[in-house]
Amino acid sequence: MTVDYRTQALENPSLVLKELYRAHSSGSFPRFVAEHFQKLFESQSAFRRIPVLNVGRPPESHHDRGLVRFRGMVQDTSLSTEMYLSKFADGSCGGWGMYENEGGSSSSATEVNYANLRECSILWATSVPAESDWCAAELDGSSHLLETRSSLSRPLEASQRPHKYPHARARHIGIQVKIYDKQGVDTFKATDVVTFVGILSTEPCSLDQGSASSADAPTLHVLFTQRHSPAVLSRPFPRLERPLQQARPIIGEEQFSKRFSEDNSQVREELISWMAEEALGGDRVAAEWVLLSCISRVHSRHPPLLPPSLVISRFPPPPPVPSTASDTPLLTPTLSAVLQYLLPLTHTLPLSLDTLNKSQFVPESKDEDLHAGVLQIPQGTVLLVTEGGVREGQLLERGVMNVRALQDVIDAQTLSYVFPFSQYSFPTDISCIVLSEGRKSTFFKTDLNVPLRVSTTPAVVAALYKPAEEVRLPSEEKLAAFRDLVVGARSGKVQVPETTSEHIQAEFVRERQNDRNLTADDLIRRMTVSKLYALSLHEPSLSVETWQRAKAFDDQRRAAVA
Repeated sequence: MTVDYRTQALENPSLVLKELYRAHSSGSFPRFVAEHFQKLFESQSAFRRIPVLNVGRPPESHHDRGLVRFRGMVQDTSLSTEMYLSKFADGSCGGWGMYENEGGSSSSATEVNYANLRECSILWATSVPAESDWCAAELDGSSHLLETRSSLSRPLEASQRPHKYPHARARHIGIQVKIYDKQGVDTFKATDVVTFVGILSTEPCSLDQGSASSADAPTLHVLFTQRHSPAVLSRPFPRLERPLQQARPIIGEEQFSKRFSEDNSQVREELISWMAEEALGGDRVAAEWVLLSCISRVHSRHPPLLPPSLVISRFPPPPPVPSTASDTPLLTPTLSAVLQYLLPLTHTLPLSLDTLNKSQFVPESKDEDLHAGVLQIPQGTVLLVTEGGVREGQLLERGVMNVRALQDVIDAQTLSYVFPFSQYSFPTDISCIVLSEGRKSTFFKTDLNVPLRVSTTPAVVAALYKPAEEVRLPSEEKLAAFRDLVVGARSGKVQVPETTSEHIQAEFVRERQNDRNLTADDLIRRMTVSKLYALSLHEPSLSVETWQRAKAFDDQRRAAVA
């Protein structure tokens, strides 16, 4: 019976809704619908049978009122709610885009029973900004990936509201989302990543209410949702713990721990070497700091335990590109492509005076419509900021505001949303890596400064900006191990045993007696770095040995910029 219902739901979800309504007796019908469809598609194999809505399969490629799943970022929660008739005069089901003519009723508006009026919430969602191709492929499923690749060659209809996507010129989907189940709807926040499963149609956009002209927008009538954590993907921490548990009866506990530790250490070393060789001119120290920055995240806001910002200084500017055009785009550092191969969410922000003076970095409400900002990206994103395009010139008022907005993200992990007579700051979680030509960042104050140690010969500089297709990838198995290590470390937690804590305190007291310049901020920084170091080794507990290695690593960095 479940198989029949599932097939019917895939072919005609509206009919299933009507049948459920006739069978429903009491309680909230939208909640009953959500629970029914969730159970129907609870297995991964069943869920992946639902057609995907994305840039490869845009709304116009799906049939009207078909069942789809859309993984999107909540961009705007300020749209007005909508009243709908939950039951028509003939007793048939209303809502989810079904209207009286579909229910077979010819009753007039005077016959409406106002007791049957219900309210649905409306959001605007977009394709997930900063999502890597491999992350999308893993979540969508391999069969949908093949469909997407074959469809990308076809032109995508322009989004009706590109201003609601953080990177308006990029291919994306923007969609009106109507939610009927009230449970948890108030917890949806801007930049949340959610998979919405529902019935796709086209309806007038609620953003156009009260305006002289109104355009239809793709609309998803939600049946149920799946929320994603800031990591988007899940990986075990510590890495490989479950598979190796099968070997515990054969090898001893001590041997198991040693094998487990050596494997993670080896994968970590290979990952650092690959990042250094492909994107950082062979500088393993810089690559190791980039790795630590990639796995950092907000662990607490009270007290603030925020991801440390990193600048890779002395990073050579891009080589000149022969061109007769005046607006030739600058080359993108190869590090951008390498991060996209490793991380589920990463975005590169190339800075120039033109970008700073003309772009909008923070979301802003205009005529009761929230326009996206460049920094309105999901929590868990690693942001690579490049300053190679910055040249002499004047930074205008908007440029100053944009610099301040990104500095607020770096310092406090908050992003301002601007409204006509006020502005509010909302929490975010964006790890920032800045590439700067000088001894420090031109615009931003960062927690960590690591100078890149490479020659500036044309061949070396060109290798720092080689295109993504020239990156030498490791084997699929090795690349999967790299991703497991990085994604698992991002979601991991490190405990500090009492013995290690006592050692750290005693050591800091001794050092403070010899160097009065040491402050509590130095201790906090060392603790942050040592925990990230342990996470990168997939060690759930900070040992004295790892503390000493991390401390020496940070001391080496400080000496290099002294």
